Amino acid sequence: MAATVEEVPYEEFKTGEVIGSGFFGVVYKAKWRNLEIAVKRILPGREDKKIEREINHLARVNHENIVKLYGRSKHEDSFLLLMEYVDGGSLSSFLHANSKPSYSLSHALNWAHQIAEGVAYLHAMEPKVIHRDIKPLNALLCRKGLSLKICDFGTVVDLSQSISINAGTARYKAPEVFRGLPINEKCDVYSWAITFWEILSRKIPLEQYNAIFELSMAINAGETPKISDIMAGCPEDVVSVITACWDKNPQRRHSMALVAYIIKKFVSEAGPLQPIQY
Repeated sequence: MAATVEEVPYEEFKTGEVIGSGFFGVVYKAKWRNLEIAVKRILPGREDKKIEREINHLARVNHENIVKLYGRSKHEDSFLLLMEYVDGGSLSSFLHANSKPSYSLSHALNWAHQIAEGVAYLHAMEPKVIHRDIKPLNALLCRKGLSLKICDFGTVVDLSQSISINAGTARYKAPEVFRGLPINEKCDVYSWAITFWEILSRKIPLEQYNAIFELSMAINAGETPKISDIMAGCPEDVVSVITACWDKNPQRRHSMALVAYIIKKFVSEAGPLQPIQY
């Protein structure tokens, strides 16, 4: 289902410093209509269907834990997406920074809950939408680590489409995705569990495997990260949620809505959060 996106003349905004880059292009900080925004410049020829998909899906969503799309523009041969600017960088960069900024179990629960809320919102859309690439790199921090927003919707599809395509990032992929089987929203639940483990452990999931072949064999065999690496003091009930959500059998995984509900209770019990200095 296509959604209407405002066409913004290139002259209306002014790009500044580069704040990110990747396969699809470069992300700049920019000013537009008194807003500080991020402008994602898509390089020519970078899989136009994926870009259109990202535009269409982001135009449909409105949730505090998902980056907003303000509009689109064109300059020379490049598409530009005008998006919400999130000032704290990626959760991945924070977790694995050389300076090792400290954070508490309360912060970890809060981030996991906010990711779950954003993903549950996608799963509740009609038709149901799945992200397919949930990971710390696609979660952006803001308000000094108190808030989080999911980004990068190039792999998003709705369940009215045929989606046995092997999309996503290997370390966070569910076994059924590796096998090329028909998938549903439970692949996001699996990725959420691996992401939460990474938040709690501050380690790369299954880092002992470097080659994609080895990694896929391990995940297909049902291997998951070590629970013993999880942050000390993590409640057993939270560990149980994680292990249920990365179950090899998608039918045994919780729904994202149930996960968000459960983790919210732990967040409320953990008490108020303190801003992070990093």
